[in-house]
Amino acid sequence: MFSFILSRFLSPSKIAFFVLIALCGFLYLKNNALALENENLKLKALHFSNEINVFKDKLAQQNKAIDKLKLDLKPKETLKEVLKVDKVFIKDKSCQSELKAYKELFNILGAKK
Repeated sequence: MFSFILSRFLSPSKIAFFVLIALCGFLYLKNNALALENENLKLKALHFSNEINVFKDKLAQQNKAIDKLKLDLKPKETLKEVLKVDKVFIKDKSCQSELKAYKELFNILGAKK
């Protein structure tokens, strides 16, 4: 009797039918899970896109602030008076002669101002 029930309910065509229904159910659930994951990834992409735009705006503001701080560099104006040394006094390397030469040089330069 038990074998009769098993043979009646577990025929190969019915087993194939139940396997197909189970496979369809699994694929349906897997599809829904992937659809939810896809929506989640789209929201994350939108969020990151908005963050990138915020960062671009902040970078543009910083660049404007840096441009405001730029110095307007012009060539340095030349001095109207250029002093010229007429003599070089150092004749030897002794300390006394160098000291005397520097004193005379400073006196000459101080007198020209």
